[in-house]
Amino acid sequence: MSFQITRVTARIVDYTLHQNRIIITSIGKHDASRYLNVTLTDEQGTQGYGEAATVIIWSGEAAETGLWIVENIVAPLLEGSHFDHPSDILPLLEKAFQGNPFLKASIDMAAWDLWARRQGKSVGTLIGDREPVESVPTRFSIGAYSVEDTLRLAVESWEAGIRTLKIKTGVPGLDDVARLKAVRERLGDEPVLTIDANGAYHTEDQAVAAIEALLPFNLTLVEQPTPRDRIGMMARVKQRVDVPILADESIFTPGHLEEALDCDALDLLSLYPGKNGGFTNSLKMAKMAQQAGKHCVIGSNMETDLGQAAMVCLAASLTAFPVEQYASDLMTSMIYTASSTTPPIELKNGRLVTPQGDGFGVVPLQK
Repeated sequence: MSFQITRVTARIVDYTLHQNRIIITSIGKHDASRYLNVTLTDEQGTQGYGEAATVIIWSGEAAETGLWIVENIVAPLLEGSHFDHPSDILPLLEKAFQGNPFLKASIDMAAWDLWARRQGKSVGTLIGDREPVESVPTRFSIGAYSVEDTLRLAVESWEAGIRTLKIKTGVPGLDDVARLKAVRERLGDEPVLTIDANGAYHTEDQAVAAIEALLPFNLTLVEQPTPRDRIGMMARVKQRVDVPILADESIFTPGHLEEALDCDALDLLSLYPGKNGGFTNSLKMAKMAQQAGKHCVIGSNMETDLGQAAMVCLAASLTAFPVEQYASDLMTSMIYTASSTTPPIELKNGRLVTPQGDGFGVVPLQK
């Protein structure tokens, strides 16, 4: 179904986080979310919505820069143009400016949302290779905190029904062995424990030693042990440790994924539209991974419910995401003090309820 974009608008929105649950990693601290909301309007007045989770310490993007690009490059490029499919827009953006994957993703997501709303359908029913599941298990990211605060957050998450805990590791001065030991001693063997180093280990031997020190705590997977630009190193670490490796920061694009698959650098792939530069790319990469025999999970850059709606759509709709085997980073309601959308996306008994309705199923609140 073809459509014409008549207007492109964007606005900067600040979201408030629970300060006792902020994410601290080997990269830095995420204690504020200043994001960009994008709206595309078509010739019928139908609107589609997207979010750019602009976190400068992670992707180098700022909401102010994104707003300038939308107003000065994207709007003149897209307004008045006709498109046969939402995926037709991303190649134009990639040609018009480099980088800025989260900004590009917000525009691409808005196009998918608009396209599905025009048809009175959900995106999940249009892209899925299965009937979208009703809910997706989430995992909670516990920042690089002290033993006491790590245990506090683990217990809070467990009591909220979350059964998979992701513990950030690799920060100098913190005893990761003591942190995981405390969680196991308090909560027992039932919680699924994963770790995420966010690329903290700068040599192959350092990564292997750090992982092996934590294996006694029954890790389900290890996320991004090596620096994001060292795919070959990650492949060598994978060969040396007896635990699945989940690739995140190393793989933004389909090209990155192709290289990682060529050298067998991963067991699982962390996908999410912002990092991938668009929902379109996430779809493509999920199919690439599945064809290579790899599973996918949803990662996160602390998106609000607006961005999270597209993320849960992927996990719920595609068999590349074995959601009952591997939980995803869908923890917005545990991080933010209020939802960014109507309706809010519900976290129920540790599972994110898949939004119903047209498009991605949510509309941003006008803050």
